[in-house]
Amino acid sequence: MASVTKNILLPFSALYGGVISLRNFGYDNNLFRTKKLPVPVISVGNITVGGSGKTPFVIFLIEKLLAFGKRPAVLSRGYKRVTDELIISCPGIGSEADVQMLGDEPALISQSFPNVPVAVHKDRHHAGLTVLAKFGTDVFILDDGLQNRELHRDVDFVLLKRSLYDLKDNYLPAGNLRDSKRRIGQADVLVLASHDNFGVYGIDFDLLDEYTSAPVSGVSFVPSHFSDYAGTVLPLEKVNNKEVAAFCGIANPQQFFAGIEKLNAKIVTRNVFRDHHWYDEYDIDEIFGGNEDSIAVTTAKDAVRIFLDEELSQKEEVKRIYALQEKAVINFGEEHIDTVLTKTFGEVYA
Repeated sequence: MASVTKNILLPFSALYGGVISLRNFGYDNNLFRTKKLPVPVISVGNITVGGSGKTPFVIFLIEKLLAFGKRPAVLSRGYKRVTDELIISCPGIGSEADVQMLGDEPALISQSFPNVPVAVHKDRHHAGLTVLAKFGTDVFILDDGLQNRELHRDVDFVLLKRSLYDLKDNYLPAGNLRDSKRRIGQADVLVLASHDNFGVYGIDFDLLDEYTSAPVSGVSFVPSHFSDYAGTVLPLEKVNNKEVAAFCGIANPQQFFAGIEKLNAKIVTRNVFRDHHWYDEYDIDEIFGGNEDSIAVTTAKDAVRIFLDEELSQKEEVKRIYALQEKAVINFGEEHIDTVLTKTFGEVYA
């Protein structure tokens, strides 16, 4: 049945692809105008819908830039947030935004780096100028920036699943592609991503060579710890041999459940919500099912939608929700990342 539905949708995918091709042609040939900010812009993006690890990779870049004395800020669209107005969050100076107005991924970044401004708005150029005037940043990270062609980028990191399945997929709605596979040819560094450690062996470089000559880095997003509503760091062993209620509202829930099982947790219930779902008290009751002793585990992105919600955070059950935190680990090719950053900032960065 799935193949029948896919075949029905293929003409619409062809139409979508045609529109994308025309748009890219316009920008590639300077028919459409781009705007430039007075400081470097580093884009992190991909060619598909669904999770490819953009947010943890953004966090990795922020850590790297801060370590070298830079003053980064993040520009985001704020997908699925509840307002269209410009919102800037920087809790370290008392400018903290409501999670639903900011969006879950920007809120997660802001929570991780209280002194790094995170701005969300459709017009990223306008947002950038506003941040510059208020905070004096010296570099922007454009989160999910590959499709935002209105803003000039100095560096493009393009993430691709390590399996390279994206290069065999179809455009929306028959597949998950939202941009041309040829766009990875514009990457300064192609970042292959996985939730398992991997090396260069086994990567289909012949397939990659059809689309890009960009240097390749490999990154794994691995569990680092759990955290609770109060921000307490908890070891991964916290769920070892424990019965847990697992839930999430992300693009690939099975990947999350498999990761929890690898930590030797015993999943007793699995609740899957829509991607970027905004939780309410009925959802929390459903997750726990009236069990007053059980614990629940979820993703960091889901947790911010609960922990930073003023009303939900008051519920007793929320104290028994643990968020799985992940970190980006570079398996190979970190020198390529450093090279493009050095080229952008000069020897001050190196």
